[in-house]
Amino acid sequence: MEGIFTKITSIMEKTFKGETTEVGLYLTMARKAELEGYPDIAMYLKNLAWEEAGHACEVLTILGKYGGMEIKSTKENLQMMLEGEKMATQEKLDAAMIARDEGVPDAALFFESASKDEHRHRSALEGFLKKL
Repeated sequence: MEGIFTKITSIMEKTFKGETTEVGLYLTMARKAELEGYPDIAMYLKNLAWEEAGHACEVLTILGKYGGMEIKSTKENLQMMLEGEKMATQEKLDAAMIARDEGVPDAALFFESASKDEHRHRSALEGFLKKL
């Protein structure tokens, strides 16, 4: 979509960023609602997050790429994301050390846990790539 459609491409890129940001916001709000004892509100906010994710998916499907990342074949997509998960694993471990050094234990625990999640994601992607 680049080149000829520069205005709509710019709008769609901003839309993708906005939609993906809203996913995180709605999920965070849902967690807060759950903690405050509002499971019905939490469920609705989670549904909104899925709808916003769907919007982002539609936009990116039309765009074909975003921020230098291009949606390609499943195998190529998995390989691309595997590289990202490898980097994320280490970056989160590094961030955990910084958080500990700066005396922010909650952030350190988050980054340590998230690093384990990234490693799990990495292992799953490697498994799927072997299947392909």
